[in-house]
Amino acid sequence: MQPRFGSRGDLIANEIKRAILSGRYEAGSPLTEKAIADELGTSKTPVRDALKALSGTGLVTSSSHRGTSVRTVDASMALAVCDLRLLLEPEAVRRTILRGLDAATFKAGVERMVAAEDGEDVYERSLANRAFHRQIYAGCGNAALVKVLDDLTDVNALISVTVWQHVGSWAGEAVEHHKMAKDALAGRAETAADRLRQHIEVFQQRVVDALGTP
Repeated sequence: MQPRFGSRGDLIANEIKRAILSGRYEAGSPLTEKAIADELGTSKTPVRDALKALSGTGLVTSSSHRGTSVRTVDASMALAVCDLRLLLEPEAVRRTILRGLDAATFKAGVERMVAAEDGEDVYERSLANRAFHRQIYAGCGNAALVKVLDDLTDVNALISVTVWQHVGSWAGEAVEHHKMAKDALAGRAETAADRLRQHIEVFQQRVVDALGTP
């Protein structure tokens, strides 16, 4: 059977997303339909459709006066996202571990994360980071809570990439992830939740170091 591919617009949206979450299109930079179309060897119409789709992820903003651009990341926005994660994500992690992780699937996710740590692909590092966090909150048993956290993932990834560019904090975050993974696999729900809380609080300080105070 031949592999199925998404629409042209979906493929272009993925390429734009990759450029954003790898840091090639930096936060706040303009996204011009013609420039992107020329770069990807396509017409402006699918690029326009892709940018509209991406606006729903929070990665892209549009206005009649300023056009379309990568969402600006400033300290106020980044700290607000961190604060929301602090309120919700540790509890989701605690509940997920109490309900029981699929150990084989979780270990595979950890292996992907470890491989990404040593690689040069910033986009893969971002994807592996997001996948790891989702694995330890998505089984919490509350679909509404999972949706709220899922809706934050793209914006949080943009914040992370922006902070990494300024303070190069990925190595420290990786150590924190490894400790959380050990606790999760051992069923230490409260400890894992506490580690995540500390992980987000440390990242808040990295935001301030990178972007200043609101």
